[in-house]
Amino acid sequence: MVISLTTYEECREAFRHRHLRQALYDEATPLMGGVIVNLHGDEHRVRRRFENRLFRPDTFAWYEADVIPQIIDRVLENPRREGRADLLAVARRTMMTLAVRIAGVDVADDHLDGFAQLMERLARGSTVSHATGDRGELLARGVDALHEVTQRFLEPSIERRHLAVAAVQRGETDASTLERDVVTTLLRAAEEMNLPHEVLLREVAYFPWVGSHSTSNQLVHAMHHMFEWVAVRPADRVRLIEDARLRQQFVHESLRLHPASPVALRQATETLTLRSGVQVDAGTTVSLDLVSANRDPAVFGEDAHLFDPQRRLPEDVAPWGLSFGHGIHACLGQELAAGVPSHQLGGLEHHLLGSIVVMAGVLLTDGARPDPEDPATVDTSTTRTVFSRYPVLLDQRR
Repeated sequence: MVISLTTYEECREAFRHRHLRQALYDEATPLMGGVIVNLHGDEHRVRRRFENRLFRPDTFAWYEADVIPQIIDRVLENPRREGRADLLAVARRTMMTLAVRIAGVDVADDHLDGFAQLMERLARGSTVSHATGDRGELLARGVDALHEVTQRFLEPSIERRHLAVAAVQRGETDASTLERDVVTTLLRAAEEMNLPHEVLLREVAYFPWVGSHSTSNQLVHAMHHMFEWVAVRPADRVRLIEDARLRQQFVHESLRLHPASPVALRQATETLTLRSGVQVDAGTTVSLDLVSANRDPAVFGEDAHLFDPQRRLPEDVAPWGLSFGHGIHACLGQELAAGVPSHQLGGLEHHLLGSIVVMAGVLLTDGARPDPEDPATVDTSTTRTVFSRYPVLLDQRR
């Protein structure tokens, strides 16, 4: 039996409920077993505490200001000369280049395409619950991809960082010389966490595909809305290029309408009753309909199904709704992807815009617009609403 929750308040409570564990990746245990997104309770809190040391606003600010602009400029070198690009391909390569750095996987530039293909197989195997094709075959291909990634990339990368961490622990070098990545963070805490090597491998492999795939899809969705908007309001194209905070509002509203996963799945570890009165027996699967929750008129207004980048929301509601989850299980990389909303800045020194906003700004400046002779296509191999390609024309205006 599956209980479906469709309102914003029910889904938000379910995300925070201590007796509802992650169940979205249960079919993909060979790829996702022990990965942080799958953990529950104390085990999740401990892993999250250590990884939060890496996923800090100051680190994201460095990525945003220095790293991402350099990467996307390199990625766009050939498309600029050719006057055309595929938004999805540009975003995937940009974010994959950044994601392997964050994960701590050493991938030479001439091997990045092959690595990305392996990550594509790993991503499809890991999200097999949303597949429309042969799930068994997709999972098997994902397991094979994980084995190849492990042998070619993960093991050498982990060994290099293990030697560096050991040198620090012996007092031979200073900790400031260590790299700021997931592998190094986990190795430094491995003894305290008692992390098995096979779990370390799956954890490190998780970050490149999730960090590149979901963000890339969201970049395409956001730009699609921007293109539709300026088709009716041409003068706003310049505003979107010049006003990064306005661009961020467009991205946040797009994220609300297009959660990376249309549903989240939880399983009750014991019998419970939600505040709405819904009773969930132990062992029951709960489906959180995030598309419906993010369009709940009680929270987002009667026009919640429409795109409105200047939508007014209650103070305790994120502009992207529940697309990044909620509470302690909220996505570790949400600030890297979408930045921080203006009303939540607090004491931050810089207004984090997010990688999607940065990439969109570069592409709009380059004159990106849909190719009228080569329309975008939707990916029909998954129930996730994503594009498989989105061709655009470019005419650099810098």
